[in-house]
Amino acid sequence: MSFYARVFSLAEDYPSRFAICEELLEAGYEFSTFPGKFDDDFDEKDWKYLMLEYDPNHEPIRLERNIKGIDSIFEEEQEEFLEVLKELPYSKEQKKAVEIVKNMVQIYALDIDEDITEEGWDFLETLLDFIADATDGYVQIDEEGIYDKEGELLVEME
Repeated sequence: MSFYARVFSLAEDYPSRFAICEELLEAGYEFSTFPGKFDDDFDEKDWKYLMLEYDPNHEPIRLERNIKGIDSIFEEEQEEFLEVLKELPYSKEQKKAVEIVKNMVQIYALDIDEDITEEGWDFLETLLDFIADATDGYVQIDEEGIYDKEGELLVEME
């Protein structure tokens, strides 16, 4: 089984695969990727996916980048999140979350195995923080909700 964490990005700019890996290396993590940094398509400008293996004994984290107007999954997910958010009681936090989802232009979806280790959680947190900071993004985690820029839960979503 797996679950998803996402970054709802409000910026059209995005980090390269190289920048993501550099951030994780600077944070002290050892990991492997697919594509690997010596593969021809690793430095592909408009990348769509990256697999990150933080532990060879556990499932890798699968990162997929979906773009508004290009990927149909973007519109499907946007609509699904808007429906869920509109069912929540009205509040300034709910209103902010609706604005985020309406205005996002990219979704970074991370498919994570439920057996993720404690070290994997640390790795994931570093990865999510970097992508969110680099793309004016907000983190969403399944069964939890959407987080604000300070990492506090903005709205709870089950």
